[in-house]
Amino acid sequence: MTTITSFSHRCDRLLLREFVAGDSADIQRLHADPRVRALLPDEQPLHEARWAEEFAFCLGDFYRRHPGLGIWRCAVPADDGAERFAGWFSLMPVQASPDNEAFGLRADDVELGSRLTPEHWGSGLALSGGEVLLRHAFVSLGLRTVWGICHPENRAARGCLAALGFTPRSRAPYEGQLSDYHALDAATWSHVQVLSRRDRLRRQRRATLPSTLSPP
Repeated sequence: MTTITSFSHRCDRLLLREFVAGDSADIQRLHADPRVRALLPDEQPLHEARWAEEFAFCLGDFYRRHPGLGIWRCAVPADDGAERFAGWFSLMPVQASPDNEAFGLRADDVELGSRLTPEHWGSGLALSGGEVLLRHAFVSLGLRTVWGICHPENRAARGCLAALGFTPRSRAPYEGQLSDYHALDAATWSHVQVLSRRDRLRRQRRATLPSTLSPP
């Protein structure tokens, strides 16, 4: 992995930066909506103020211990010149286990993730943020593979992962929840970058069909 100190991103579509302790209200508000929590494996009730505050505080230490990785606050530019909180995007270490090591996942692999407020579902923001973080992962960090892991019933997540170039690999437990594993290597990512928007959407539509993955 290439040495990097921190990561942030700003463009006319979205703004990404590290969370700070003062962002705990955003974390709590994101998880206050039961639709956001519905398919998550979280053990911590981040919709409660105390847990959201502790989570935001611990992220500061994580950024220092894992330069270039983390969970980033996402905001979108507003017409009035301000910005609106929209959720988060993440590149986090995958929790390795005998179940997922069987299909090629290594202890130093990372997974791409996102959690957006419902008002931004279907807006294309997940695809835009995913593209930003994959470029960071493959170009800045020099990673060979990035994983995408989601609940089998999360068709929107599967569709977004397919549009980004991920390939379904297996179904196995993850953080106590049966999950679908998708993988993207650097060579495939380079190829997907030249696909047209139409081809990407075609991949996305195919992936929103019921999952056919089965446990290894």
